[in-house]
Amino acid sequence: MSAAAEMRVVREDSAGIAHDIPSLREALIRQREYTLALYADLPAAYWEPAQFPYLPIVNPALWELAHIAWFAEFFCLRWRSDDVMGLNTPSILAGADSLFNSQTVPHRARWSNGYPDRETCFGYMQQSLEALLAALDGGDASDVHDRYGFQLAIAHEDMHAEALAMTLVTLGLPVPRCVPVRDWVACASHDLHFDGGAIELGSSTRSFRFDNEMPACPQLVAPFLIASRPVSAAEFAAFAESPDYLDDRLWSDTGREWRLHAPPHPGRSAERPDLAAIHVNYFQAEAWCRWAGRRLPTEAEWELAATRSPDFRASTGQVWEWSASVFAPYPGFSPGRYRDYSEPWFHTHQVLKGGSFVTHRRLKYPQYRNFYTKERRDMFCGFRTCAVA
Repeated sequence: MSAAAEMRVVREDSAGIAHDIPSLREALIRQREYTLALYADLPAAYWEPAQFPYLPIVNPALWELAHIAWFAEFFCLRWRSDDVMGLNTPSILAGADSLFNSQTVPHRARWSNGYPDRETCFGYMQQSLEALLAALDGGDASDVHDRYGFQLAIAHEDMHAEALAMTLVTLGLPVPRCVPVRDWVACASHDLHFDGGAIELGSSTRSFRFDNEMPACPQLVAPFLIASRPVSAAEFAAFAESPDYLDDRLWSDTGREWRLHAPPHPGRSAERPDLAAIHVNYFQAEAWCRWAGRRLPTEAEWELAATRSPDFRASTGQVWEWSASVFAPYPGFSPGRYRDYSEPWFHTHQVLKGGSFVTHRRLKYPQYRNFYTKERRDMFCGFRTCAVA
């Protein structure tokens, strides 16, 4: 992405989600530039899905980029409430539904299916984007229902852009210069006191909401103390490099099982000590907390702190932060237009909050619920802690 594109400010509503038609156009264009820039230097062989390294936590490059285009085309131009499979409106690319629909294409098959060549797939990405822009230009700017599909497509591409960066790191490839630089954490950490009280998890006021944020969920939070910043790389390394790391009493049964089969911690030399600890999974965060006499915050505690304290909010956004809360539906949940976004993962994943240095600011609002299984640490994830009452 050019420096000028990086500096361009997209008009957004107070939650950071593009809302008006000019903003939607701008967000679609700029995010696509960024998406393509992430894989601009991918080794040539990796554009062939069969030669892309197979891992359960990544997707072949050609499939993932074409899937981004398919998703946007489908939910913006083809999906209708009376035609949720888009059968009445064919894709711009013949056969795209059978190749790039993540809800129907098994993960392992993405390496072996027969695909159009790279040039055709990139042409499809451009054609899809142009069709979206044409639909915006010819649409009714007051039609909020139609705008939702475009907002969903932008958020989906935001999430996949971070996944592309995660894939590069997982494969040991360099992170492109277009990715923002990580910031350091404050030298000293102290506890922030919150009186607790009533809070509504989720929100009913933003122009775009994911289905798992709805309906707003009232909760009563007890007073708590939470750290002013995430745990630093140096603080985590002090535990991971000590004999205590192997103390079974600090680990849950499933965490201990994970540790027995995991590679050793890379050591202090792998990370600047003044950065937030990163690529730390839930089991490790949980064990560090027991070692330090602390605990992970609940989702409600984290969200209350982020909505009531500008200082707390300013300390977030460098790493995703594990919470103590299982990813579960709020009472009255109903699946959204993208039905498989949340519902299949309830009760098996853990909530993370805050966003990372790679996360687009559109997704860095307090109510956003990221979710992964406890053993995953390929994300740009760390943690902060609460004092034990």
